Amino acid sequence: MYELGPGILPNSICVPLTATAKAQSYYFYPVLCGHYYCDSQYEVNRTHYDNPLLMFIRNGNMKLWYDGAEYHAEKGDVILIDCDRPHRYTAEGNTEFLYLHFDGSNSHDLVRMISSDSPVLRREENVLIGQRVYDMVRDYKRYGLGGEAEASMRIYQLLIWLSLPVGKLSGSSNPINQTVEYIRGHVGEPITLHELADMAHLSACHYSHEFKRQTGFSPMEYVINTRLEKAKMLLLQTTMSVMDIAYEVGYESGGSLSNLFIKKTGCSPREYRRSNGITTG
Repeated sequence: MYELGPGILPNSICVPLTATAKAQSYYFYPVLCGHYYCDSQYEVNRTHYDNPLLMFIRNGNMKLWYDGAEYHAEKGDVILIDCDRPHRYTAEGNTEFLYLHFDGSNSHDLVRMISSDSPVLRREENVLIGQRVYDMVRDYKRYGLGGEAEASMRIYQLLIWLSLPVGKLSGSSNPINQTVEYIRGHVGEPITLHELADMAHLSACHYSHEFKRQTGFSPMEYVINTRLEKAKMLLLQTTMSVMDIAYEVGYESGGSLSNLFIKKTGCSPREYRRSNGITTG
């Protein structure tokens, strides 16, 4: 078990990973990832760290000192830094974030290029970055590192998304991102493929293809994953019953949510709570 430091609250996850020599020679590869809930005691202060860092702020705020300047990051922001120079970051009050330390190939050069204007990246397509890092943390915690090429591709896609001009994947010019935001904002409501396609002004077939290309998921897979993500958050952060959580995330019964949990995670919602050290009456 990787030891968590001061300011890191219960239910936080840290997953250390060991890449093969082949991955280190030829690919991008993850080194350490996690999902942290922190309070104002959380601080990292280093003169050097071997691996670049990508962070996605899910809630709260962080302050970053990097390369002689001070930055403020808030909910929805991505922090991207090459940790080869002095850096310090702290949580400002209760903060939730995802992170990924990675390395390999030309990752250091890419990170420096992407963050040359600012290490805090504020763009609408960050929601896709956050979802992808969330999935990586979940998958690596459950299954381990897995295939080298797949792990490399996931990191490369994150960096490519972040290197595109602002708005290339977002805003009025990108209907896919608009529907992603709609899904995340209406997770407890009925959502259909045709409704999303109409919102994007595309045929259902074209919309599904484009959604998969940009996010890595089919539209309805993304809906299900978003519901599961919110259900996990409610299980860990509230005392709501499984039935009430099911209604909250768009299912008609606790059994429907339990079936989804077992299929996706291998355990029931109650077992998920217990495995994270939470008991309810």
